[in-house]
Amino acid sequence: MPEQHVGFEEFVTPGRDRARARVVHEALRHLAGGSGGEVLREMAQEVLSGRMRLHEAVRVGAYSEALTESVETAQAAWERLSPEERERGTAEARRFLAARAEPPGS
Repeated sequence: MPEQHVGFEEFVTPGRDRARARVVHEALRHLAGGSGGEVLREMAQEVLSGRMRLHEAVRVGAYSEALTESVETAQAAWERLSPEERERGTAEARRFLAARAEPPGS
């Protein structure tokens, strides 16, 4: 029987609207599939299962280190982009968030 997961509503907080909560939820589901390596897979599964809150998970040393490494890698990749590529990426991110603001049927 598959493990139950919390919904995106769990991630709506002051300063994080429903669209961003959906993105956090989607990112955790992606990580839970193993895309970020074993440590982030474990962290995402703990958070999605409800056994651990996201703010608790980022305080766990191994999870924090893996997240920091992942963010640093993404930051370095972003910095290697040309200004035009960054502008396209920013526009794409805005469209991505806008599409999650009000999903079909809600």
